[in-house]
Amino acid sequence: MKMLNKDRKQRVSGFTLLEMVVVIAIISILVAVLVPTARNYLTRSRLHTANSQAKVLFNSMQTIMQEYEFRERGMKESAFYGPDVEDKKGGEIMIYASGGKITNFSVTNWKGAAQTVDEKVIGADPDNAPPSSVGARIGRIYTDYLATSWCALIKDYSVQGVLCADSDNTAYIGGYPLQPTAKGSQCEGVELTRLDSVTLDIMQTYCEKAWKTDPGLS
Repeated sequence: MKMLNKDRKQRVSGFTLLEMVVVIAIISILVAVLVPTARNYLTRSRLHTANSQAKVLFNSMQTIMQEYEFRERGMKESAFYGPDVEDKKGGEIMIYASGGKITNFSVTNWKGAAQTVDEKVIGADPDNAPPSSVGARIGRIYTDYLATSWCALIKDYSVQGVLCADSDNTAYIGGYPLQPTAKGSQCEGVELTRLDSVTLDIMQTYCEKAWKTDPGLS
């Protein structure tokens, strides 16, 4: 009977204080190593997704602008840049869209003056956009249009660059042709902290950097 009680006491014996301290120390080290690694992985993953989305938007918008360029070839009027078009050089378009709705569409015509564009051409509201409008066309080509915020700069009929994010105020901003590699930081010296803080000047600088960095784009 005494031997049985002795064996039972040996079986229920637990960890010593030293063993507990060693285990806690090992767990702390693992957490210290793994948490930053996991955060970096998530950051890279979100930026990779945003950069990929920006590239899709870039190509989609370029397809649309090529259609307009082909249609307006030889015409004296442009849907974007206005009438009396003689030298089709120097026109510029800035588009900003949030959740599938175009909230800003500014145009400078060939003469460097601000140009008013018909709402039927823009198609800002996805629910009421005419099928031939920019908004409707990009919605048909780009499947994630309603879940993405983005801005694009177009010169003449050529897309210069696109910035993209899953919301207006996120710091995870993707881009194309230049692809940001860090959250809410600089991309080739261009400050990209939030998508809703991107101005025309920032887009112009971003696109200039992109085309200088990769001469093959020209």
